[in-house]
Amino acid sequence: MSKQEVKLAELSLLMEALCEERLSAEEQQRLEEIVLSDPDAMQYYLNYAHLHGTLYWDQALSSDAELAVASPASDAELPVLKQPTAQVRRRSLSRAGLAATAVLGLVVVVWYVFRGPSTAPQLAVNEQTPATESPNPSTEAIVTENGLERRPPFESSQHPVLRLHQDGTVTQASDQPLIAAKPRVLPPVEKLPADASDEAIVRFINHRIQDGWQAANISPSPAATDAEWVRRVYLDVIGRIPTTAEAERFLKSTKPDKHQRLVQDLLENPSYVTNWSTIWTRLLIGRSTSREINRRALQDFLVQSFGENRPWNDIVFDLVSAEGDADSNGATNFLLAHLNNQAVPATAITTRLFLGTQIQCTQCHNHPFNDATQSQFWEINSFFKQTKIVRKKRVNKKGEKAAPQLALVSLSKGGTTFYETRQGLMQPAYPKFAGVKIPDGPNVNRRQELAKLMTSGKSDQLSRAMVNRMWAHFFGYGFTRPIDDMGYHNSPTHPELLDALAQQFTKSDYDIKQLIQWICLSDAYRLSSRFAADNSADDPDDGSTPNFSRMYVKQMTAEQLYDSLQVTANPTEIVTDYHSAWKKMQKRDQWLQQFVYTHENEENDETTTFDGTITQALLMMNGPLVENSLDINRKDTILASVLKERTPDARIKKLSLAALTRYPTSRELSELKRLVKERTRFLTSHKVPPQIAVQQSYQDVYWAYLNSNEFILIH
Repeated sequence: MSKQEVKLAELSLLMEALCEERLSAEEQQRLEEIVLSDPDAMQYYLNYAHLHGTLYWDQALSSDAELAVASPASDAELPVLKQPTAQVRRRSLSRAGLAATAVLGLVVVVWYVFRGPSTAPQLAVNEQTPATESPNPSTEAIVTENGLERRPPFESSQHPVLRLHQDGTVTQASDQPLIAAKPRVLPPVEKLPADASDEAIVRFINHRIQDGWQAANISPSPAATDAEWVRRVYLDVIGRIPTTAEAERFLKSTKPDKHQRLVQDLLENPSYVTNWSTIWTRLLIGRSTSREINRRALQDFLVQSFGENRPWNDIVFDLVSAEGDADSNGATNFLLAHLNNQAVPATAITTRLFLGTQIQCTQCHNHPFNDATQSQFWEINSFFKQTKIVRKKRVNKKGEKAAPQLALVSLSKGGTTFYETRQGLMQPAYPKFAGVKIPDGPNVNRRQELAKLMTSGKSDQLSRAMVNRMWAHFFGYGFTRPIDDMGYHNSPTHPELLDALAQQFTKSDYDIKQLIQWICLSDAYRLSSRFAADNSADDPDDGSTPNFSRMYVKQMTAEQLYDSLQVTANPTEIVTDYHSAWKKMQKRDQWLQQFVYTHENEENDETTTFDGTITQALLMMNGPLVENSLDINRKDTILASVLKERTPDARIKKLSLAALTRYPTSRELSELKRLVKERTRFLTSHKVPPQIAVQQSYQDVYWAYLNSNEFILIH
């Protein structure tokens, strides 16, 4: 059981005691400590208290009409009841509802006071009242003045995953604290000026992340080695591992600004354009699309946009407002792929990708957790009502019938959108976004108006969504989880940092390269992925809030693995020009299809099985890509060049650098040399020629490197 689950288990027991009016003063202090230490615990408390109070209050009110008023009786006449009467239960439940509501208001007030800059209460951290002997709760009961049977106060030591110490403190059975120490109240954050330099922005990022560490009472992991960092930044920025030459150049450099220089060089590398156009093609239309969608035309549009470093709001405007056929205007393919089912997929993916909000569930009902309503979904959907897909018949050069050509056409008038409420009523919806209603005239292009409202800069949703998505790309986790469901119901982990980066991104004219540079040069991005002594609680995999006190390990995407295996085979074949790389990218897309699964639902969703499955394991053990890296018959491969080295040390070091972007440790080197020697001796004893035996032995070493977790993980 994780620490988060232990904390919620204790919170659940304390809430039960609170609603049953048997919460002691010490338990009340513990309850406040848990609730004020974690936003998830706070939300749990609010939901529990609200639900409990509402249910019991409703039950108490509904019983009034059924029960007669009893005449008062003396205490001597009251028997000891094993089960409370209906009337007594009604009064008890009413008090429980009122108590829960009162404490709810009290804790909310305390919470806001606690969050204040200077007047927050300083409660003791991890204080526990020494336990006292108490009757066995299973055998003894307490009779109140009303004759009700009451259980003794809850003892934390009775919980199966908690441990009671001699000094009275209670901890998790693994001797780890149940919760992190209470967050400290930090001074107000100074805002960045409008003309802040890149150095000032990076410094601001560092300070805000450090504030998070201080508030959570944790320390960061040590800095990553140069070998770890260079591999990480190559994979994140250009989508592949560095070649041996690129890695050696960085590792041997002694320039103090080599990290900044490398980030700038990677942003100008042609592979940057190929990588990010691939990423956004996948986000916009998925990995598998119908033959009618011109995938290359869309990626050509993105290549040109990323190559020219066009502002992000301009790119989004073109994607949302695009018109014309799929071949001549590649941007049209985004909406052409999602305008089915009354444009429900187009509505959902537009807000999710560009605005960071998930509204797909509100097509049928109001959102249960935020203020998104069914009417708002159909108001945005009505912007697409004016758009029509036209299929043009085509024939190829041989005169044979070919796949039709799709085109987006805007009609002069879109009409009214009607939707059905949960009550079965039909309601009209008119184009409206961010409180701005678009006139329904014949000369108004609804999608262009929507694109203007989204990208005008008057709302920061576009910037916040992009900053959150980019942060998640580089760290594995964004400021919210999920990254495309932002709102008051899903508070960000670092709100000041998210707001500041969004504002600076807008002021930079939506410069994507600038945003990447800010993130990659931050201190948090240069941390090791190894746990430190006191940041083991910073593990989002178990549900805890990410504090970015270390680099979270990510698995390579299928595209990153494919391109990295190409590097391990023959770095000289790396294609830097996108147009000449298209044929190889087509081969990669065909290779990827073995992992892609399409749901064929209303949202056009798809998933991949590229996540440690048997197919992936078999692919890495004996697939054609790995076999290509192990080919010793070609003179220009990594393995062929390694075998030209004269010493076993030099050979193993080169293989390690090619696969893992690091040199082997001394122990690793000695063990591998011993294994190579034993393997060679074994093969020669079985009549394998000595030269072939040596080659096969180093093939085994390279195969082991490529099949290691260290190779496939970004750490």
